[in-house]
Amino acid sequence: MAIAVTGPLASGKSTFVKILGDLGAETVSADEIVHDLLAGDRKTIDAVVRRFGEGVRDEQEGGIDRKALGREVFGDAEALRDLEELLHPRVREETERRAADSDADLFAAEIPLLFEGGRVDQYDLTVAVTTPAQRRRRWAEERGMGEEQRRAIEDRQLSGEEKARRADVVVENDGDLDKLREQARGLVERVLSERGSGGESAAEEA
Repeated sequence: MAIAVTGPLASGKSTFVKILGDLGAETVSADEIVHDLLAGDRKTIDAVVRRFGEGVRDEQEGGIDRKALGREVFGDAEALRDLEELLHPRVREETERRAADSDADLFAAEIPLLFEGGRVDQYDLTVAVTTPAQRRRRWAEERGMGEEQRRAIEDRQLSGEEKARRADVVVENDGDLDKLREQARGLVERVLSERGSGGESAAEEA
C-alpha cells in the first residue's frame, strides 16, 4: 500500500514519515530527493546554475550551495516559481520510480505539494499532518527561515485546513512526539490490517 503524507510548511511531515520508517515502512522524502539532486545530479545542478548564476554553486563539493540558493529565491516569488519548475518534475519522477520499484507492504512518501500537483490518484491513502500556526512559525524560525521566506513558500500552497479537508486521514501534531508516534503506530496497524483482511479501508476506520 502506498501512502502520501502532506501538510503545510514546518508541520512535522518529515518527522511523521521518519516514524513510519521506524515502524517498518519504506519511505521517501521530497526534501531528501531535492537534497540529492542539488548535491549530485549533474543535469539539475547545471540547470540551477544557468538560472541563478555561479554564485549558487558549491565549489568545494561540486553541487549547489543550498543557503546561497535560498538567498536567491526566498522572498522573490518569480525566482521561487522558477526553482520549483526546475525541481518538481524531477522530484515527481524519482518519487514515482521508487514507489513503482517498491515491494514493501507499506510505502510512505512525503509530498508537500500533493494536492497542488494533482498526484492524489497515485496513492492508496492520503495523510495530512496539521500543526497549530504558532508552533509552525516557531519551528520555521528554528530552521533559520525568516518571516518573508516562510510567507513566500506558504503563498504557493493550499492552507493546512484545506489539505486536511482533502486528505483521507488527518494527523494532529501538537508538539508531543509520543502522541505523534502513537498516531503513526495506529495508522500502520490499520493499514496493514486492512491490507491483509481486505476489509474496510483505513480511511473509513480513521
